Amino acid sequence: MKKLYILMLATAMILVAACNKEEKLKVEELQQELMQLQNSTLPGVSDSVDPAAQSKDAYGFTFDAARYGVDAAGSVAVGYSLPVASTIEVFTRDGWSAVVNAADDKSGTITVTAPDPASPSEVVVKATTADGRTTAASLPVMVRDPYTDATRTDVAALAYNALYTSIATDYHFQKLVECGMNMLSIEYSDNWQEQLVLCEKYGLKGVLFVNGPAGAYYKSHGTDLTIDGVINTAKNYPALAAYQIFDEPSTINISQINFEKDRIEMNDPDHPVYVNLHQGGASVNSLGVESYAEYVETFVTECNLKFITFDQYPVFEYGIDPSWNRALWAVHNASKKYNIPFWAFTLCCREWEREDPSLENIRLQCNTNLAFGAQVNQFFVYRCTSGTAYAPLQNWVWAPNGVDKIGVPPFYTAAYDDCQAYCREMHSRGYVFSDCNVTKICNTQVFSPWSDNLGTADLPPQIKSLSTAGEALVSFIENKGNEYIVIVNKLWKSAQSISFELDDMIYLIDHDGVFHEYQPGSYTNIPLEPGDMIVLKYE
Repeated sequence: MKKLYILMLATAMILVAACNKEEKLKVEELQQELMQLQNSTLPGVSDSVDPAAQSKDAYGFTFDAARYGVDAAGSVAVGYSLPVASTIEVFTRDGWSAVVNAADDKSGTITVTAPDPASPSEVVVKATTADGRTTAASLPVMVRDPYTDATRTDVAALAYNALYTSIATDYHFQKLVECGMNMLSIEYSDNWQEQLVLCEKYGLKGVLFVNGPAGAYYKSHGTDLTIDGVINTAKNYPALAAYQIFDEPSTINISQINFEKDRIEMNDPDHPVYVNLHQGGASVNSLGVESYAEYVETFVTECNLKFITFDQYPVFEYGIDPSWNRALWAVHNASKKYNIPFWAFTLCCREWEREDPSLENIRLQCNTNLAFGAQVNQFFVYRCTSGTAYAPLQNWVWAPNGVDKIGVPPFYTAAYDDCQAYCREMHSRGYVFSDCNVTKICNTQVFSPWSDNLGTADLPPQIKSLSTAGEALVSFIENKGNEYIVIVNKLWKSAQSISFELDDMIYLIDHDGVFHEYQPGSYTNIPLEPGDMIVLKYE
């Protein structure tokens, strides 16, 4: 705890240098008070404290989150509470401002506004009781992304097999948004048009299934809509993103694919056609060619694909499917060679003998996809289908015999919470990956036939050395003139750490998009959770 109080004193001293005369006096008083608080707990900077358990001698703030990120010129409201009635003051610098909005004499919010342009700064909050006791805390608000403009784009999260007809309602679309999804697949059904309307209402984009069975579906339902009719109707909906026509085809299907693709593009040249390719471990008979790399390149060139998408679910109970690497490298290389984006899948349910969904293995899959340059993470399946279980949206439960399914109203599971938690992390740092250029991919602690192990020569001059305690993927990324290193923990059941030695300052961007400065020097054992990634920015 002593280190914590020293940090708070240093913060107050920094504030002194930046304040005017009146503010200096206030901060000097705050310094003295901080010195008197050395035997007190300062929540919000140290460990969290349960207000109900605090005594007269343990008086401090509790904030409603560990930290917050705010964009340049943006604002964020931070909730606070105190165990006893208090008067609140805030101290800011570097152009930042803060306003206290008290709900009562023990709680409320503090609205913090960042300047534009904004640099990392700190806000100190002070509370005083009627009997003269005081406490102070460093408000957990930091600037997010001071290096990109307000028009930045984001990678996408697509809910695959999202909503069937009877639950395609406002409520479930709101749940999609709350989960962090900004795309979904729409099956050909009675209400596909209503779903596109709801997509527009909630700011989502839809991929519409329109392959052969779709035409048969519409004819069987007494409508005169043919495939041509579906396309000419769908293309007018602003929320339409693409048309899906095939799943896991062989190269022997290319002529049929091109026939349907050409027919769609003749009616609607403005929306791309989605052809989902096989996984890296598919057999030669399934692929139709001798290697997976040849398979991917054949489809890109002969079908003139506008983007590549493939499905692979690598996390098994026994470990990681090695063919995942083969697929990622083949798709990554084709994406760069032909200058088209690629989309990748993440399993977020239980399918066959694969691992049950968890935040850790969702992180591993999605973070690895991003490190290779994926522009869309597709979550399979969002709601349970045949052969899957424990999806984010479940509409049945197992009977006591463990075999039969019992129908129940659809409900949201722990997998929904895991997907939501991950999407928050992904969107907070999405600008790093959106339209990015992956310049090099390395590994640490493991031999890979597709990439080199990380060496000193791979590092920028700002970083003298970088190492990990266990297996990790290291991706070097350029985006809008900025340089990043992304380090993904390849272990999804074990935490590890990274260490680096710096010759110049760099930034670590955390889950909330908050920048943390690292000055020249040596840093060891920075924690890296299972499947998690660390994003470093250097200039």
